[in-house]
Amino acid sequence: MRTKELRGRFSYFADAIRTAYSNITDNKLRSFLTIGIVCLGITCLVGTQTAIDCLSSLLTGAFGTSDGHIGISSRKARSAGAGSRVAAPISYIDAVDFASRFSGNLCDGSISVYTHVPVENGVGYGGGRLGPQTTVLAFSGDYFGCNALAIGYGREFAGADECVVGKKVATQLCRKGYPDGAVGALLYAGGRAFRIAGVLQQETSLLGILTDNTVFIPLDGAVGSLVDVKGSYSIDLAVPKAMAIDAAALAESTMRAVRHVRDGEPSGFEITEGSAAEREIDKLRGSLSGIALIIGLLTLLGASVALTNIMLISVAERTREVGLRRAVGATRGNIWDGFLAESLLICEAGCIIGTAIGIVCGNALGVYLHTGVAIPWKWIAISQLICLATGIAACTLPARRASRINVVEALRCE
Repeated sequence: MRTKELRGRFSYFADAIRTAYSNITDNKLRSFLTIGIVCLGITCLVGTQTAIDCLSSLLTGAFGTSDGHIGISSRKARSAGAGSRVAAPISYIDAVDFASRFSGNLCDGSISVYTHVPVENGVGYGGGRLGPQTTVLAFSGDYFGCNALAIGYGREFAGADECVVGKKVATQLCRKGYPDGAVGALLYAGGRAFRIAGVLQQETSLLGILTDNTVFIPLDGAVGSLVDVKGSYSIDLAVPKAMAIDAAALAESTMRAVRHVRDGEPSGFEITEGSAAEREIDKLRGSLSGIALIIGLLTLLGASVALTNIMLISVAERTREVGLRRAVGATRGNIWDGFLAESLLICEAGCIIGTAIGIVCGNALGVYLHTGVAIPWKWIAISQLICLATGIAACTLPARRASRINVVEALRCE
């Protein structure tokens, strides 16, 4: 008996779905327009969330040392009072003094001092000049180790007249006729020649993308000729994760001592940690997710209104059919279920198509940024629930009206 009952219910639902599909195909234009609106809302929601996952992976990868990465850089700080002043940036002497003091506390870690080199006429080579987006960075210490960068081929520079270039710089030179990834070629910056010793491996992180167009030169040979001793310098530290909090506090106290800054006075520098950067990434991700959710809900609200109108029109057109079904024994619940199946079928069709398009569009950004494939399972599930709610809400009024149609009047309707 139980088996027969289950078979009867299954047959009933199958008939409801077949009838709903038939009604949808009989009114292709308005049904497909509603499916398109639902599809647009889900594409916005899932596509944006997929892109956010790709960007989150990219940004998280930018801080390859995670909590073990500590950065120290200059910032503008004003002291209180009428005689306010701008704090001096971290100079070369300050940075070297800090590195000398702090290196004794690094049992297992690395440190690097670096600065960007202003090159007014750009970076040149034997046959012309590289693009204006090419930058020059001078560093000492283990800058590559601190920022999770690696040499793809060649080696790190060993002298003041050598350099290492990013992947895109090497690619530009290869297109200009330089073989072997430009290793051994000469570059000209600030009136000085640098021979390329190595090329960085292309990274999948944000930092790697930023360094693809960078030329790295030795800091010791650039100070005084290409960069000012009193210019603005930055420091990178890489320490074990377990030591990150203590190392950040020690770095701040050490830099204050180097710059002779008293407690309560503006330091003129800021310290960033990998964990702090990740928290900012999470905040940004949450904000973008909220915006995407609002856009998706507004679009689905429009789809719900459109679907309600379509269902009301369908009720008006099928009044005689509803009356005939009631006359042969269909209950109000059967009528309600038929319209519910049609509404849910439209919403789920739009949801499935929109999810597929959203995943493809979102991962197109991931492919471009080399972050791999991301599938936002949580948001796919949320999209399904939203579409179910939309379908139920959209059919409530039409189904209620259809189930309350007077049988005699419906049969008289032409």
